[in-house]
Amino acid sequence: MSKSIMIVICDFLLLSLLSLANFEKPAEDPLKKPDEALIQQNFADSQMLDLLKMSLDNEREKRLALSSDLQKISQAAEANRVQAEEQKRLIAAREKELKSMAQTKLELEKERAKILEQSQALQVRVKASEERNAALQQEIISAASKLDKSAQERLALEKELGNMREVDSTTKLKLMSVQEELKQNKEHLERLRAESESLKNENKAIEIEKQALSTKLEVATTKTKIYEENIKRYETLVDIEKTEKEKIREHAENLAAGVSELASSQKEITKEVRELRPQTSSEIFAKLKQKFISVKFEYTKRGLLGSSANVLEIRALPIVINDRTWLLFSAVDTILPPSIHRYFPPETLKVSVEGKSAKFSAPRIFAVMEDPKLLAIPLPKEFCDAEKMNPLEIASNTYAYPECVVVDPEKFYYGQVPFRADFRNDSYAQLDVGLFEPIFGTFAPSEGDFVISRNGEFLGIMSNGSVAYITRMMTPIKSLKLGTAFSPKSCAEFVGTTSARLKMMPLSLR
Repeated sequence: MSKSIMIVICDFLLLSLLSLANFEKPAEDPLKKPDEALIQQNFADSQMLDLLKMSLDNEREKRLALSSDLQKISQAAEANRVQAEEQKRLIAAREKELKSMAQTKLELEKERAKILEQSQALQVRVKASEERNAALQQEIISAASKLDKSAQERLALEKELGNMREVDSTTKLKLMSVQEELKQNKEHLERLRAESESLKNENKAIEIEKQALSTKLEVATTKTKIYEENIKRYETLVDIEKTEKEKIREHAENLAAGVSELASSQKEITKEVRELRPQTSSEIFAKLKQKFISVKFEYTKRGLLGSSANVLEIRALPIVINDRTWLLFSAVDTILPPSIHRYFPPETLKVSVEGKSAKFSAPRIFAVMEDPKLLAIPLPKEFCDAEKMNPLEIASNTYAYPECVVVDPEKFYYGQVPFRADFRNDSYAQLDVGLFEPIFGTFAPSEGDFVISRNGEFLGIMSNGSVAYITRMMTPIKSLKLGTAFSPKSCAEFVGTTSARLKMMPLSLR
């Protein structure tokens, strides 16, 4: 309680007492005891003192609480001051560290510049050393010639001294000067030889480095020769294979010449000759591998952590259907698989088709009426022309051979397996997987693999591990817009339609 409030309370109590007090002398009551007035006065005084005492105690408690709060505030201020000094010290230390780092960076830059200057100086010295070596060689040759000339002169003078008894003083001086010059030439020659030895040592070090480089070059040359020999060997094998194929072609042409009156066109003759000899699975795969085209699905899907971008890439084969080239592939390997469960469509979807020399973004993708698990993309004429495409044709005689070739488009595994018509549905064929002959790796037919006839024509696509859908015709029905025109709602409807058609199929074909 503050001091001003205390004063107001005391004044209020004092006024209350004054209003209640009776200053008139009371009439004496003979029945009243004489000390009753004194007792009442003492009681009122004691009540006043208790009230004042209680107010003072309350004020004392308030002051103690304020003192405690003041002490806490002082302690907090002291802690803030210590913390501020500590932060100031840390800031000063960091500024000092930044200055040190800047100084270190400056020193490193100076050292780098110095190293660059030294490198340039070394290059200049190497060049100067080479020039000096050449000059020293010339000086050595010149000094050697001078030495030979001086020796010849000395011999001539000695011979002349031997013949002459009297030696002229000028001749002696000349001899001494020649000898002194000869001595100087020898010292100069020795000095030049020492410098030449040092240069030779430097040249030896350079020669060692050249020999190391030469060794590496020889190794690389040897590898190149090995590669060239391998290429020549492969070219020889290719020539042999071409020769064999040319013989087969000539034999086929001879056969065609015998039955030319029965054929209506060269195309039909070639086709009949090709059907006379079934191709091996290796021959079919070697031709088929060059025809595969990449189909890339780029989409975004929402997850627990937000939208994420994804890329899915598959391979498909170009097939001529109704005078138009299509890419036909299984929907199970894509982002649009039909299912009996709930489907969650992506937020965006873009499909691009990439060949060896051209690419384009597909505006639509089509479902196939004959099988709900198949998808198709039409190829524009410009893309086919740029790729110089030779698409597959649908087999005219499905069961001309008892075996077919199955190719995995993802891992490029392939093999030959017997197959037969399905008596329940002529649009499908049963594969005798137990009699499968693996040709490349550990491989068994699975859903989405391509089925090829022994004459290289297209038969169909595996519907599961033992049943293949035989493509005799292809009818595109419902389509899905892609790219900027794509919408998740239309995608859900597209997959929902194919899923409903899948549920209507027999359980063995799902």
